[in-house]
Amino acid sequence: MSRAYDDSQTLQQKIMNGANKLADNVASTLGPRGRNVLLQEKGKMPFITKDGVTVAHFVALEDPFEDAAAQIIKQAAIETNNAAGDGTTTATILARSILREAQRHIAAGVSPIEIQRGINLALKEILNNLSDIAVQVTSLEDIRHVATIAANNDRTIGDLIAMAVDRVGQDGSITIEESRSLETSIDIVEGFKFNSGYCAGAFITDERRAMMYYEEPFFLITDYKISTVDQILPILEMVAREGRPLVVVAEDIEGQALAAIIMNAIRGTLRIAAIKAPAYGEERRDTLEDVALSTGATFISRQGGIQLKDTQLKNLGSAKFVESTKHQTTIVGGACDFERMEERISALKAQIEQTSALSECEKIQDRITRLGSGVAVVRVGGSTEVEMTEKKHRIEDALEAVKSAQEEGVVPGGGTALLRAASRIAIVTPGSENTAEQMKGAIILHQACEEPIRQMALNSGEAPDLIIDKIRQASTNYGWNFKSGELVDLMAEGIIDPVKVTKAAIKNAASCAGTLLTTNFGIIQTETG
Repeated sequence: MSRAYDDSQTLQQKIMNGANKLADNVASTLGPRGRNVLLQEKGKMPFITKDGVTVAHFVALEDPFEDAAAQIIKQAAIETNNAAGDGTTTATILARSILREAQRHIAAGVSPIEIQRGINLALKEILNNLSDIAVQVTSLEDIRHVATIAANNDRTIGDLIAMAVDRVGQDGSITIEESRSLETSIDIVEGFKFNSGYCAGAFITDERRAMMYYEEPFFLITDYKISTVDQILPILEMVAREGRPLVVVAEDIEGQALAAIIMNAIRGTLRIAAIKAPAYGEERRDTLEDVALSTGATFISRQGGIQLKDTQLKNLGSAKFVESTKHQTTIVGGACDFERMEERISALKAQIEQTSALSECEKIQDRITRLGSGVAVVRVGGSTEVEMTEKKHRIEDALEAVKSAQEEGVVPGGGTALLRAASRIAIVTPGSENTAEQMKGAIILHQACEEPIRQMALNSGEAPDLIIDKIRQASTNYGWNFKSGELVDLMAEGIIDPVKVTKAAIKNAASCAGTLLTTNFGIIQTETG
């Protein structure tokens, strides 16, 4: 059976109801004075969390149209978290604010298309303004502050992440795993990281982090282009008998071969993932050789004369575990021959001395760094599985937020950066050439940028309008410390947010809200009965 609502008025009300119910659940967690939420999966123990993305995952509404709207907003919010490590709650309340104000104007006869255009014009300026406000992360103290805030103001986690970065460097790799003890600790282990990830979303094993993760995997490392099943069928059958995962890192994986690997992953007949080798030409070959060395694999190379069909179990590499995102792969505890590793590093150092081109020297030094540096493994402990899982989620968020801060810099936190960026947009000033209806869209986004501060004020039991007025009158870096209840220099106090998080939140919120407010019809299939 299907259900359909006719044009905007009825459906838009359903959309707004869904947005409100999602936002009401998630918004209460925002800021240092945010509240906990009680969650329980069917058949499992209940637990309490203040993690916005975890709360969002649990929201499912009875009305199918309300739920559809909530799921669309939720997906945009979760994409924010996946891309930048934080910002789920901010994206949700921004989307709700945009929808609420836009629907009010649409009800008065304003074109939703023109409103959306105005929102997009204002968004472009806000994103540029945020880039102008951002400053680069320069110290471990900055990293500690970013991690602390992303972990729901848990200073212990902030210290832990800062310690991990200190031990492996800002370009080093940090991974997370569950501990068998009560304590959370850091260990430095042998590992290798390269800038290429899984070939398809079907290989994701951890939906929350959009990550592929396997323990005790085999590795097939080759510079062959794999396009037919026949090329790798003997290897797949051999690994299947061993009952362990297989990660294929090849020059290219396409066509029938990729389809077969994906089908095996989807059906669960073989735990498998395919990763396309990074870089090009000689640099790609060098990386493949280094991956093979770090995992103890034989490099199955066209130049070496070894055919894929002749690959034996002894030619496959192995590791303690591997994790891969869309853009990056980290191998931990590879079965490398340390003597051969030292020989490779020594040979590369000698190569630098004989190379005059600066760019080539930098590439060789990158290889030495990847081969010689370890990986920091954060082992998360807890007295119960629920406690361990909740803490692990917060550490994951903190780590991703730190990566975002290192990439694009940080801005004043507490919702202040959005307020400042919105106040500078030219589209809402007198003399703008945009239409009156587009101006309304820009004003809607301008007002939405106040929403994070308003929500944090409500969660703290303070007056939102009063706080916003005080922030507007203060200088750029000043904002409200919702923990102490006073106006402070946020940058000096370490109340900072990665600008990538703030950008992702406003961008995804504007995108999903703009799509929903221009939706007139809805048809949802429901179960018969």
